[in-house]
Amino acid sequence: MKFNGYLKLRIGEAVDLKPTKFSLRHAIIFNKPPATLDPYIVIKVDEFKIGQTHTKQKTNMPTYNEEFSLNVNDGKLIELAVFHDAPIGYDDFVANCTILFEDLIKTSNTETFEGWVDLEPEGKVFIHILLTGSFIDDDATAKEKPYKQFTRERQGAVRRRIHQVNGHKFMSTV
Repeated sequence: MKFNGYLKLRIGEAVDLKPTKFSLRHAIIFNKPPATLDPYIVIKVDEFKIGQTHTKQKTNMPTYNEEFSLNVNDGKLIELAVFHDAPIGYDDFVANCTILFEDLIKTSNTETFEGWVDLEPEGKVFIHILLTGSFIDDDATAKEKPYKQFTRERQGAVRRRIHQVNGHKFMSTV
């Protein structure tokens, strides 16, 4: 099922966040104790980033209370990904979860969902989702895809490329 309408998502808090083994690789080498995280959450709808929370410093149980709103067209899933704000290099992945719009309507039978969502590999996040709109069944909207008709008119056309060597331009003849 696909969702068309208005999505309002509130991220409450996260608990039991733990760094992955990959993110602890430097702590093991230098015999440092595992540090606390500087986590933030990235929110995506169908692989499109709609926002991210602020970074909370030195905690494994951050409280966000941040709200995100979006108009959704043919939405299938919501993805929440938790990252550790690394001071050097790329930010480290901590955990994530995906929530299907179809599962939201099946579990709550209303337009609102509120509760704890499990993260993979570890942790939980408390979210509140308000949906205003309609669900469309994929089978009901299965349209025949238009295919482009190819013709043989320009089959023999040659595309000439221009090459530049030492400031001089040359055009290929073959």
